[in-house]
Amino acid sequence: MTVGTSARRTAILKIAGRTFLRHGYADASMDGIAAEVGGSKSTLYRYFPSKAALFAAYVEEIGTLAWTALAAVDEEGKDPEAVLQDTARAYLDLILSPSTLAVTRLVMAETGRFPEIGRLFYERGIRRAEQQIAAILHRLAERSATPDRSFLALPGAAAHFRSLCEAGLHEECLWGVDESASREDVIRIARQAAACFLRGWPGQLPRGVEPVPVSPSCA
Repeated sequence: MTVGTSARRTAILKIAGRTFLRHGYADASMDGIAAEVGGSKSTLYRYFPSKAALFAAYVEEIGTLAWTALAAVDEEGKDPEAVLQDTARAYLDLILSPSTLAVTRLVMAETGRFPEIGRLFYERGIRRAEQQIAAILHRLAERSATPDRSFLALPGAAAHFRSLCEAGLHEECLWGVDESASREDVIRIARQAAACFLRGWPGQLPRGVEPVPVSPSCA
């Protein structure tokens, strides 16, 4: 992709994002976006073949920096709890950003009528972040010399850790109880999620009880 093409695509996504958030998915039109971008609708379709594809690209654009931060979590010389705190902070920075909160609310409002945007948001947003968290957990399990860290690679571990990060602060911001989260709040929740995960997840099942197999899609 050339610099000019990349800049054009970025401009389209910026305008499309504003349009989706202002009018909702249903009332956002490719005609309107093309008019605001400045050009024909056929030009817009060369970049994005459908409104759903444009929305998917917008979701990915929102999460790019945070997904990069998750992928870059430094594990060298750190104990698992410190690594998990770094992971939690990177994930919280994604889900607590104003743009992510706004698009999450949009998806929640529109998914009943347009299930495809719910699936897109899950696959391009939630699942992608969860896969990166799972990769971190697997690396921690592989490098650990103690058997009690093997639970980090269990199916469902990443989803559980993600849920711990989302509990409380994210829910309050999502539903408008709090307008924004302070850095101190993010650090506090990250520490809490890491500590609860390491101390609570292995004890969810009584000793000797095998975990119930789950779908790989939930890993």
